[in-house]
Amino acid sequence: MESSIDLRIQKTYDSLITALLEILKEKPIDKLTVNELCQKARIRRPTFYKHFNDKYDFFNFTIQTLQEHYIAQVDKETDDTHPVRYFTTLFHTMINAIDEYQKVLLTLQIDATSFFVFETADEHLNKHLAKRLQYFYDEGYYLPTNIEFSLQVLLGAFKQAAFWWLKNQDTISKKAATEEMTKILQWFFNVK
Repeated sequence: MESSIDLRIQKTYDSLITALLEILKEKPIDKLTVNELCQKARIRRPTFYKHFNDKYDFFNFTIQTLQEHYIAQVDKETDDTHPVRYFTTLFHTMINAIDEYQKVLLTLQIDATSFFVFETADEHLNKHLAKRLQYFYDEGYYLPTNIEFSLQVLLGAFKQAAFWWLKNQDTISKKAATEEMTKILQWFFNVK
């Protein structure tokens, strides 16, 4: 989120996002009303509609805001000069977020073919990760194919592995899943 945004607007967004995530723990988005969201966030409906077209527009905004938050966290926490470390940190952050928002994800009725939460704001994530892959390629790291296709393979692997971890978290820890992804990334980038 832009740091230059008016503090009142930022507080409104924060209240709405918190309210949305709390409500989605209990019911799917199609059962949520804007009135209910506004009431929980303690804002007026006209304020909501001043910023968003409908609840789905706001849901997309929320996903993009959370993505930006987690990408910034990855950028801050990782060595961005090495692709395996960068993408391992990204995957670990991704499953931590899934763990944190499990109840919300369950109401979205996601499955392996329609991992809606990750598809919602993929354009933003794709642009960011494509830049990262281009950077690693320019630095001389191996990619098994062109950047666009490599990006889609990585995103697909991350989504599928994260979904698999969510279903099997009783038998495999986040740490173990991350270690397995690190092995895949070492193979993918042809490094140890």
